[in-house]
Amino acid sequence: MLIETRNLTHIYMPGTPFQVEALKEVSLGIKRGEFVGIIGETGSGKSTLVQHFNGLLKPNSGEVLFEGRSLWRGDVDLKKLRSRVALLFQFPEHQLFEETVFKDVAFGPRNLGLEGDELEERVRYGLELMELDYKTYKDRSPFNLSGGEKRRVAMAGILAMRPEVVILDEPTAGMDPAGRRRLMGQIERLHREENLTVILVTHNMEEVSRLAERLFVFSKGQLVLQGTPSVVFQSASLIRGIGLDLPPLTDLLHRLKECGQNIRTDLFSLEETGREILHHYRRA
Repeated sequence: MLIETRNLTHIYMPGTPFQVEALKEVSLGIKRGEFVGIIGETGSGKSTLVQHFNGLLKPNSGEVLFEGRSLWRGDVDLKKLRSRVALLFQFPEHQLFEETVFKDVAFGPRNLGLEGDELEERVRYGLELMELDYKTYKDRSPFNLSGGEKRRVAMAGILAMRPEVVILDEPTAGMDPAGRRRLMGQIERLHREENLTVILVTHNMEEVSRLAERLFVFSKGQLVLQGTPSVVFQSASLIRGIGLDLPPLTDLLHRLKECGQNIRTDLFSLEETGREILHHYRRA
């Protein structure tokens, strides 16, 4: 496994009246090159979990491992780890602070010790992966960009460090449908073409059902279900019971089945769902 947790427990403000057990003995593994989704209701521990993957948080008990090495019991260089396992927080455009797009995207690589032509090449690389023309954007103020452009610049800053793993915490929150499709399309392409390991934290069930190879479902700090989207969303009662929605088309199929129709419920695309419904009613 590339990333692994073993009985991971995290408690905020332990030993105080405000103690909160955010994660409870969580054990999971993520393979190199996977695209995984982490879903759960607000406060279920998703964001706390992913901050353990690159050592931003330290567990109260249990272990976090990267390439089989414990982050807190061995000699792991956390600075190097964070360049390999990059985390993009929710609303990353709020973290832009430099005078120009170039300086903002260069911030991470510069902290890795890069300079000169190599630094410029990294900035160009990050911007172009996000389909932002280098010459057009490099000297612009990030604060004069559109919301979607700002988010792509923030993502470019992460990619300019050439990480092996990208963790995205609600990357499309607050974006319009066109912006969401564009950003997630770029992330999907990077996963496919660069063999990037992607960990997506999201409430968007349609996105995660379409993109992720495996899902981890959290509720109240516990891992309650894991598997492929087809397997996870077969458990409709569990998903609904913890306050989550099914993907819209999958929800439609489940409701038809609940009405007594003998119909498949493990489909996510409009084309597949349409064919299944037409085929079912032609048989009927």
